[in-house]
Amino acid sequence: MNLTKQVRVLFLNEMEKLEKRLFRLEQGFELQFRLGPTLQGKDVTVYSNYPPPGSPYNRHKFHPLQWHNPTGREEDSDKFCKLDLQIAGSFQYRFNQSGQSNGEGYIVVDPVLRAGADDHVVHLDCITLETFLSKCLGPFDEWEDRLRVAKESGYNMVHFTPLQTLGKSRSCYSLADQLQLNPDFSRPGKTYTWSDVGKLVDKMKNEWEVLSITDVVYNHTASNSKWITEHPECAYNLVNSPHLKPAWLLDRALWHLTCDVAQGKYATRGLSALIQTDQQLNSMRGIIWEDIYPKLKLWEFYQIDVSKAVEQFRALLRSGVQKKGGKSDPKQLVIIQDPEYKRFDCSVNMDVALNTFIPNSNGPAAIEECCTWFRKRLEELNAEKHKQMNFHHEQAVNCILGTMTYERLAGHGPKLGAVTKKDPIVTSYFTYPFEEISLAEEELMMHQPDKACYFMAHNGWVMGDDPLKNFAGPESNVYLRRELICWGDSVKLRYGDKPSDCPYLWDYMRKYTEITAKYFHGVRLDNCHSTPIHVAEAMLAAARSVRPNLYVIAELFTGSEYIDNVFVNRLGITSLIRGRCDRICM
Repeated sequence: MNLTKQVRVLFLNEMEKLEKRLFRLEQGFELQFRLGPTLQGKDVTVYSNYPPPGSPYNRHKFHPLQWHNPTGREEDSDKFCKLDLQIAGSFQYRFNQSGQSNGEGYIVVDPVLRAGADDHVVHLDCITLETFLSKCLGPFDEWEDRLRVAKESGYNMVHFTPLQTLGKSRSCYSLADQLQLNPDFSRPGKTYTWSDVGKLVDKMKNEWEVLSITDVVYNHTASNSKWITEHPECAYNLVNSPHLKPAWLLDRALWHLTCDVAQGKYATRGLSALIQTDQQLNSMRGIIWEDIYPKLKLWEFYQIDVSKAVEQFRALLRSGVQKKGGKSDPKQLVIIQDPEYKRFDCSVNMDVALNTFIPNSNGPAAIEECCTWFRKRLEELNAEKHKQMNFHHEQAVNCILGTMTYERLAGHGPKLGAVTKKDPIVTSYFTYPFEEISLAEEELMMHQPDKACYFMAHNGWVMGDDPLKNFAGPESNVYLRRELICWGDSVKLRYGDKPSDCPYLWDYMRKYTEITAKYFHGVRLDNCHSTPIHVAEAMLAAARSVRPNLYVIAELFTGSEYIDNVFVNRLGITSLIRGRCDRICM
């Protein structure tokens, strides 16, 4: 810590939104807000959620800052309001001009890390970290000897991959139980607990001068997690996310295609189970276009029942319902998506229709003429949906064949060999925990809530996607277009916008976070770019309530320095991970 207080000045200017600009400061600094040229002589109030002395941090609670004028002169350039920075984390400031919002930004205050019996400061730019795969460390009573290698090699920080119970894939980042220590670390007759881990971490800090961090994985859980089957509302499924139904039906069709190819049913069409040539891939393209898509008719989930809608419109005209307002443009008549995504169950706004197709009289001929024009417009709208679905189909086929090329033909790929149920054409995008039945019978199941809630979307990665958008949300077609690089051992968690949207999940992950912060000096945010940023904000706030000087590393690949800054600002990230080697950047 600096013995002499250092002062940093941040000038405020009109209509500045600085979410993408990074201001990093150290504890012990004084931050002064002063009025820039565009705000001189104006009535400005500055607010911050940095807690007043003695108050707990609340990221939602803002309080006004007091203006100081040490010179006593009237010039605005002399006055300032300040924050004495004594705690680490991410903090926001806002300012109003004459009661109206005028600008905002973030400040990030670095943590102070200490180690050794004397609690000396470990400077952030001097951290050297080694990663240990926790699942490979063996029984817990053997860890100390294995971890000592890091100390003797000169490292001052150790990163443990998740220590929790792993899922069926045994991946380090597919966790089955986020609250329990991996039972693999125990021996017969000897069970270890988080308290035992904490004692080892304390010994490493105090005697070895080595700090410890571990991962927090918020975006997904293992598909065989017991708690997710007990609380399926915590995942994206066909009940809480019915927009995924067409994508799920396509996914099941691809699974049945896998079974048929594996059994040699398409050998006569040039597609054997062992795919080794581009010609076979072309055969696959033809089969999907000629056999799969025409049977699925996915466009029907986005279309309207024309005859039913025309009959409803005709009944309204015959009843003498009057139009409301002026005549509307036919282009204003659009399809309203059925929220349950049933075939031909979309609708249109009948008020708009009545304002658009207006009969010259109440006679039958005039009414029928309007119905004819109305029908034509509905058919146009349905045709647009059909055309749009064909675009999605084309992209989906390209993604399917691209995956097959990599997995089965590419020299640098895994060369999976023959198509089997174990190695399908493509990884399934959704869980399916029931016995296999026909595709037609499965489609009926997706409209039955007691079954559809267990059809959960797997998590994954979308190349080149906007990290601030939810690729599983209703505005996204990623699953339908097969653009997800899928992790078939995990399901994507669905938090919603606030804790009340999914209380069990928020509470469960908060407990997970608090356990982690209690026993470790820092966290690595796994898959940060795909984790909902408001969720990570809330969880890190909970972590810092347990350990104020929390060191935060993030696995963050956005492709943009400015988007990186949004994550760093809002989450108070200390270091970023770059490249395949997980290189840490301050």
